[in-house]
Amino acid sequence: MQRDDLRYYEKYSVLGNFRFLFAALFARGRAQKMSLANRQRDYLRLAGHPDWLALHRDLNRCLVEANAWSGYDYGEGYYYQSFDRIGITGLRSTRERMEAMGVADLVKDKTVLDIGCNAGFVSLTIAEVARHVTGCELNPYLVDLAKRVAEHLGQQNATFFSSSFEDFVCQEPFDVILSFANHSTYDGKTRQTVEQYFQRCQSLLKPGGLLLFESHAPEYEGDGLEHVCSIIAERFGIQERRGLKRGTFLDQGRTFIVAQKRKQVSCDAQPTSKLVSV
Repeated sequence: MQRDDLRYYEKYSVLGNFRFLFAALFARGRAQKMSLANRQRDYLRLAGHPDWLALHRDLNRCLVEANAWSGYDYGEGYYYQSFDRIGITGLRSTRERMEAMGVADLVKDKTVLDIGCNAGFVSLTIAEVARHVTGCELNPYLVDLAKRVAEHLGQQNATFFSSSFEDFVCQEPFDVILSFANHSTYDGKTRQTVEQYFQRCQSLLKPGGLLLFESHAPEYEGDGLEHVCSIIAERFGIQERRGLKRGTFLDQGRTFIVAQKRKQVSCDAQPTSKLVSV
């Protein structure tokens, strides 16, 4: 998302449609081409949803700042996650991902922590059935974006914090933790080892709580996936492990694991100044 493109969200314009179509046609790489084509299609829909135009304007302002802040654009020029309730098509379909993993049944009436929640669209989707969802995201502008969407929807059972997972602390442990492609990151901002990461997941879960794990794409995990899975198995009881086959080329072939906490480990009890609600 380019800063100059924001002007097309001030007032709907046919020129904006052509601008986004042109960007998609000349995009480099499969993921970037798909992402920018999504933006063009979403923009077309705004002509029939004037109530969405102002919302998309505000969200895209956050997205521009988020991409400038992070140094790595996970959405390849637009959004990484989708959210059909507000007309946003991301590189990865949130609804389809949640259905493929059967997440709704696993989080129903539960307290949930979503690690590295990005724009919060997964958090807000599962908040439809969960008791409460906490989204933890390092990028403060993505947190602003998530809060803006939650406010727009009147979603009061989702809370978002700007914090690294290493520094995140909570008042009470969670029933469920989502670790969706976050045990390591492309941007290099992860300070923990994989072992430390899953130890922290264990410490933030209630006894008998669930860890829902989604791997990175197979080409990124490579031979290291089995090592990651073995670390999970050392700390949790594996209830389910399977490959994911639905979705786009970015979704298929990932590994999904449902794991249950074996031992009771207390959660960090006191908040620190490193946990900042933005």
